[in-house]
Amino acid sequence: MHHVGKIDEATARTPRLYEGRSTGFRRATYVDHGMGSVHMGVGICYLAPGGTIQAHVHSFEESFYVLEGAVTAEIGAEKRALNPGDFGLIRTGLQHGWRNASDRPARWLEMQAPQPRPVEYGRDTFFVNAAASLASPTAGESSTALLGHFDESQLPRPGGASQMEGFNPTTGVAIQMFVDRSFGAIHQSLFLIQYMPGAKIDTHDHTFEESYLIVGGRVRATADGKTYDLGPGDVIWTSVGCIHSFANESAEPVRWIETQAPLPPAKEVFRFERDWARLG
Repeated sequence: MHHVGKIDEATARTPRLYEGRSTGFRRATYVDHGMGSVHMGVGICYLAPGGTIQAHVHSFEESFYVLEGAVTAEIGAEKRALNPGDFGLIRTGLQHGWRNASDRPARWLEMQAPQPRPVEYGRDTFFVNAAASLASPTAGESSTALLGHFDESQLPRPGGASQMEGFNPTTGVAIQMFVDRSFGAIHQSLFLIQYMPGAKIDTHDHTFEESYLIVGGRVRATADGKTYDLGPGDVIWTSVGCIHSFANESAEPVRWIETQAPLPPAKEVFRFERDWARLG
């Protein structure tokens, strides 16, 4: 099973639970239970100049990657100014809120796992008036979110050592991990991947779901035997067991931001069709 779509800011809406608890906030969701997903919720968040999201906690884990503008995250007892390229992990039960004090809109990718519940089914987001975090840091861990920043110098050279646990380097492919098990995640991973011209990965599937937001270049994606030409703003989601592949047939690099849930295992991350074809 898979789903293909395109990010359209015009379709972004204020989530029902955030009505009256936020100003200038909208979300364009591109992965949820409505398309067949059972493990993740993913979308693009928009916060207008002067916009706010009141302090709240979730009974799920949340990660983010800032795409545009400047936003202040109030996480636990700290305030952190975030800019494009900044990313982070907000643990389950950790109080946080958002504010855009600038004169430009802000935009970020938001990944949530386990998958948020439909409002009509059950609550998993709770707005609070005072410090109400349920998350407790372990020894040596920050009391707030885990944060990082990506810039071009950090992108590994294609063919270099892989940053993804259980993934062997593939010619022309570079991966920059943001959030994974080593970063402190329990339920998910978030990262950037780049395919150079001519790079491809053979057909395979996983024991987890994946979503992909194309941020630059074009890629030929195949899922369940159907082929798509995807470019900036396009999104694709693949379910557990969906056989899929990617190839960059253009003259320019292609990049996307990818999410995975549940957190991939330490071994046997990929099941390649080629490895079993000889037994057919």
